[in-house]
Amino acid sequence: MTRLLVSVLLFMAIMMPHSALAKEEAAPIMLVVKSSSDAVHQTELEIRSSLVNRALQNIRPIQKVQEIPFSTRSILVDQGYRVQAFSIDERGYLYDPSTMTKYQFEKEEIWKKLRTFFNGLEEKHFGELMEWEEVDKLIPRYTSFTILDLETGLSFRGQRRAGANHADVQPLTLEDTKIMKEIYGGKWSWARRAILIQHDGREIAASMHGMPHGGGALANGFPGHFCIHFAGSVTHKTKNLDLSHQVMIHKAAGLVVPFVKQQTPENIVHLLATAYNHNDSDLAKLIHIPKTDIRTEELKQIEIMRITKEHTPSLDNLLYREIPFTYRLSERGKKERELTTTFRLQRESPLSEWRMIRTAIN
Repeated sequence: MTRLLVSVLLFMAIMMPHSALAKEEAAPIMLVVKSSSDAVHQTELEIRSSLVNRALQNIRPIQKVQEIPFSTRSILVDQGYRVQAFSIDERGYLYDPSTMTKYQFEKEEIWKKLRTFFNGLEEKHFGELMEWEEVDKLIPRYTSFTILDLETGLSFRGQRRAGANHADVQPLTLEDTKIMKEIYGGKWSWARRAILIQHDGREIAASMHGMPHGGGALANGFPGHFCIHFAGSVTHKTKNLDLSHQVMIHKAAGLVVPFVKQQTPENIVHLLATAYNHNDSDLAKLIHIPKTDIRTEELKQIEIMRITKEHTPSLDNLLYREIPFTYRLSERGKKERELTTTFRLQRESPLSEWRMIRTAIN
């Protein structure tokens, strides 16, 4: 589906419900899509539908939950005296974070209607998952393009200067460097961020870090270049995929959930390190069994978790795995330490995803 067609469908979705206002006034309902629970940047669609309003008033509580599942979708309902927020998952279940309650629509057709709108919003919000070989041709060296950060919504211009296995990029001007540093909170960092590359009418899912290194040639106040990775791109030295970049690329494409679900137990442990290093509670939630998720305050205390050695599994079968890892851990106010911990992972069936059982890493 082209972005033009998506825009037309979203316009029709907005206008058609409004045509019925003469018959029955409906309270506004806002559908929202964003890349993470903390993202400021989001894509919205306001609808006015008496049918959907009534369905939301009559949702049926199913059970209390211990956590709200990760979702890029939410519904905001204007109730006059307050705005009621629901997270909604891929099967159409609604979650109220204020009461930790799971709900279900009484009629399936309501979710089918909303799902069409959400699919259009996601098509508009997220980028295209494009393999590096194709990107390499689309943005050859010295090509300039726009970089949009999906968390903040800030954007700046960059130019590809080099890079055979991924793009080595520089901000185009002093102002672009200023905006990039603002995205990183005023401090350069190796942290990966989900971004879109906007060029020649395309929006491509990508991941960047924010640490100047190597050489730079533009008069932009940026001391070197930074790296942008795409689906299938590898590092220059090891020629290996960088898992932390790849998870952000799939986040930028709106595909982080299926990406995490297909990972090996070993990669799940590496993604744990990514969650700690990026203070990413959404990623931590995806890789942990619900009763054992990482606490937000724990994420904030750990500055760096760097895995140095992966040991032979001490227990290994189709549904359960125990793997020792050695890693270096840096916490706020403490000296860096080297630790070895056995991480325990399990899955419900040979075809389901691996998830981590709560393991104290320190």
